[in-house]
Amino acid sequence: MLSSEIRLKAGFASSRRLMLMGLFHMALRKSRVAFMVTTEAEARQQLIDTRPGLLFLTSQLEQGSALALVEQARELVSDIRTLLIVDAERDDLVAAGRSSADAVVCEADCFTAEEPLKAMIRSLAVNHRYRSATVLAAMDAAAVERDPWRDAAPDLNAREREQLELLLKGLPDRDISERLQISYEAARSRTKGLRRKLGASTRAQMVARALQLGLDQLRG
Repeated sequence: MLSSEIRLKAGFASSRRLMLMGLFHMALRKSRVAFMVTTEAEARQQLIDTRPGLLFLTSQLEQGSALALVEQARELVSDIRTLLIVDAERDDLVAAGRSSADAVVCEADCFTAEEPLKAMIRSLAVNHRYRSATVLAAMDAAAVERDPWRDAAPDLNAREREQLELLLKGLPDRDISERLQISYEAARSRTKGLRRKLGASTRAQMVARALQLGLDQLRG
């Protein structure tokens, strides 16, 4: 990594505060820690303010979407490398693997003989993307299934597009209902409808697929 073009100043975003504390104490040079935050909005602002070369994040944030943050990070800092840590039991590994993150590592893989962290560092140092074994297995298993959302942009009406943009900002259904002045049940129902149209089973997967498909196409 030291011989690569990667800037070693790093930001960290996770809802797991003990992990953040442990990472800070493990850092050999504290000056290379740009920030440690727990929400998408905080991370986005810190990316603008500190412009780190690396962003480490877990898929679980206290507010907002980690997958959306991965997509936004490169827009905010053009040469940043994003490293996403996922949990096989709680997270959508396929959506994470298909994201634009430079590296996606499943926590369980970190304790195997393959030493994924070393392999990840080698990949990033030569400007290659990396996916750990469990993530690759999930993606391979999903490849046999047809992804209808990839064929064409779904037909969204103006209200659906408006709600999707709020979902991409990480707003929960209750906040969306207040913002759009509709009932909570109507907001929930519209979110479920958007998941169906995008072929997603979870909100995180819906966000990733909407970003991959392209907002311009979804806006009509």
